[in-house]
Amino acid sequence: MTITATTVTAPQVLATIAEQAKGVDNNEISARYGIELLGQRDEILRGDLLERVRQLREIASVDLSVAFGLWAHTMVVTYLQTADTAYARELLPELLQGRRPGVTGMASAFKEAAGAGQIDLRAERTEGGYLLNGKLNWASNLADDAVIVTAGKTEDGERVLVVLDGDAPGVTLGQPFALLGLNATSSAWVSLDGVFVDDEQVLSTDFANFVAAVRPTFVVLQTSECLGVAEAAIEAAAQRLHGVNEVLTDDVEEAASRIRTLVDKQEDLARRIDGCEAVTKVELLELRLAAAEAAVAAANLEVRLAGGAGYAQSSPASRRFREAAFIPVQSPSETQLKWELQRAREQQEG
Repeated sequence: MTITATTVTAPQVLATIAEQAKGVDNNEISARYGIELLGQRDEILRGDLLERVRQLREIASVDLSVAFGLWAHTMVVTYLQTADTAYARELLPELLQGRRPGVTGMASAFKEAAGAGQIDLRAERTEGGYLLNGKLNWASNLADDAVIVTAGKTEDGERVLVVLDGDAPGVTLGQPFALLGLNATSSAWVSLDGVFVDDEQVLSTDFANFVAAVRPTFVVLQTSECLGVAEAAIEAAAQRLHGVNEVLTDDVEEAASRIRTLVDKQEDLARRIDGCEAVTKVELLELRLAAAEAAVAAANLEVRLAGGAGYAQSSPASRRFREAAFIPVQSPSETQLKWELQRAREQQEG
């Protein structure tokens, strides 16, 4: 049961990622290697958005940890390209070559833009730049050589988007969380204590327009994580439809059909974004929410069909089940998505 026929990722790259997936799941191999692997092959941010959507979906189908790290890295590259400042242009080659990992510390910024929360970091204007204080509760790809993009807000309401180094004075990277899965993604909190950000490190002070510019790419690429896991899980489930498992044939076929429809919608949105056509917030949120639900449902079906083998922690079915469990809590969480979607529909109808 093949859902996606088009392949853009080099077969040897996918094979390598698939072979290393167990070691990554056991946190024996850092998921960062995927960024380095693609960077060495000049395959980070290659082609248009449609091609990047397909690449990330393919990688997520064999290892969500690597795909998640690559998504975060890709978004940092996107932020820098959107800002297009002199300092951003200086940083880009190292990121595109995979020599430094990108950290997107933008969860609270997107919440602020949606009216669902506030920016975590306090910014204080000082001579030549800003001082940042506060804590990012979750960030991934953390390392001393990381490039972190985040936002700060001053007492008078000015919101600034900035880029800083993982080893900048005043930056403390927390110890990685102990998670059900994705432990190799170097995910933890980040504390900032009087971190000085030079004016050249400011990506934008036009907060609303900057977030609006990057949000469609953010959502459509993040959807690839969901659909990659969904595709892999439902294809594996289909291979087990024999004997007593045949009673779940309709469930698997229905889930597969739903995933195909979502893949088509995702690719249509990517084409429209590539063509500079307008896409609505409702369309983006509906796709992202439906893709997350599809991933959870597909992984659940796979485990049920796998039986005891699916419950074994070392099995691919178990890994995908644990990966899928992360998707509803990844920012924006399922609750935030539903809240935003309700508001967006009301505004669209009004």
